[in-house]
Amino acid sequence: MWQALNQGCAGVGVGAEVHLPGLVGAQFDGDGQVRDGQATCSLVGPLGQLQPRTGKNVSETGVFPFLRVVETVEIKMPNRQVTRFVRLHHRVSGAFDPARDPQSPQQMAHQRGFARAQITLQLDVAISDGRWARQCLGKGLGVLFAVPHTVRAVCSYNRRVTAVRTQIDPLVLWPQVQTWARELGFSQIGVTGVDLSTSEPGLQAWLAAGFHGSMDYMAAHGLKRARPAELVPGTVSVISARMDYLPMNTQGDWVALENARAQRPGEAVVSLYARGRDYHKVLRARLQKLQDQLARHIGPFGHRVFTDSAPVLEAELATRSGLGWRGKNTLVLQREAGSMFFLGELFIDFALPFSEPVSAHCGQCSACIDLCPTAAIVGPHQLDARRCISYLTIEHEGPIPEELRPLIGNRIYGCDECQLVCPWNKYAQRSTLPDFDVRPGWAGETIAALLAWDEAEFLRRTEGSAIRRIGHARWLRNLALAAGNALASPETQPLQAQLLKTRLQALSGHASAVVREQVDWSLAQAR
Repeated sequence: MWQALNQGCAGVGVGAEVHLPGLVGAQFDGDGQVRDGQATCSLVGPLGQLQPRTGKNVSETGVFPFLRVVETVEIKMPNRQVTRFVRLHHRVSGAFDPARDPQSPQQMAHQRGFARAQITLQLDVAISDGRWARQCLGKGLGVLFAVPHTVRAVCSYNRRVTAVRTQIDPLVLWPQVQTWARELGFSQIGVTGVDLSTSEPGLQAWLAAGFHGSMDYMAAHGLKRARPAELVPGTVSVISARMDYLPMNTQGDWVALENARAQRPGEAVVSLYARGRDYHKVLRARLQKLQDQLARHIGPFGHRVFTDSAPVLEAELATRSGLGWRGKNTLVLQREAGSMFFLGELFIDFALPFSEPVSAHCGQCSACIDLCPTAAIVGPHQLDARRCISYLTIEHEGPIPEELRPLIGNRIYGCDECQLVCPWNKYAQRSTLPDFDVRPGWAGETIAALLAWDEAEFLRRTEGSAIRRIGHARWLRNLALAAGNALASPETQPLQAQLLKTRLQALSGHASAVVREQVDWSLAQAR
């Protein structure tokens, strides 16, 4: 490789050297053994597991991961096409200290330098001005790799080798990605990086306070939620997307209509977002289509799609991506869309220009805090999930605390109260997709009618719905609780009350102890 570099540059006058605001991704094998589809053992893979300052020769700037400290320069050569160069400002052959990193001896380069060593290089647009380069020059004895700009190179991601383009102009690419996203039904997309370190103290405090309740997976993943590059090694940027979910035929006075449901004790209320197709399926499929479109344009790249399905700080990524600000109810708010939208993410292994965050516009308003039925919003941006109706009816498996049961009313799956009282939701937008249209049984149905569903009917009715994930027993627990509140209400008519009692009595011998206990409590509420 060194001979090739020397031969390519010997005797060639340099006409200009320009920092490029682009991205170069390439993998080099000193022995030329890398081929498409060939699994490799990368010198530095997976990239996201690199730790700062663990190597002998890592720059004092502490850039992490250090392999992103690269720059591209353009060299104009007489009688030759313009050639792209990548300069790495660290001496890679001594970059890892086996005493500090004993688990990864295979990542050590050969003593002869780059013999059989492979390395993935990426340029972050944030350092394209050469700022980091100027700090690192002279400290790492920069190494040059030559990459003709017209060829396709080999790039390793998550231990697989794929062909990728050697240059991407993100400033040209991003507007096209936005167009594709709109065509796929997304309301807005934005980009941010992987450094969420400033959110870690808040996450730790929330977990330490026990506000996650019985969601043990929240604590099990620890700070990985705030470290995208640990969750998906090699991640450089995160594309955040939002999708409006109000049904297409939603009436103009929809907030008043939803508030009226809470005043009808015999009606079962399902949260607005869950009345249509499972949003996990909708967003995941469309984010994957966005990735496919992007891959067709630039070539294969490392990626992973998320939609409320992994340890990801979705709201934090969304706000940093410019999709809105964090409301006092912890949801993301947008001036032109309120908060009635879903969020999803596409983790990618190359850099795109970051979106500008937006300022908060809650002001002195505290409606969501003041009007939360169970006082779950304990302060601005602080939610105690243990008191939240959405948590209690969806995530919580055991008996619902008795002191909270009357406050839940007739809500059987989720809660929209903090959104219904938010002034910004007068700007909530209708979805452009039929996926979120209301399915039969999810709006205006009675508690008694839903209590009559056996498990087979429940599974049939919830096919393709987010509601299925709670299972039939938890579904019955929620309905039984709502039935007890209806029996305690003076608004419930005698015939309706008698039907509710009959339905509850039929469940008194249910296999689930949680259901049986809830049924006993609910029958005791009868006036």
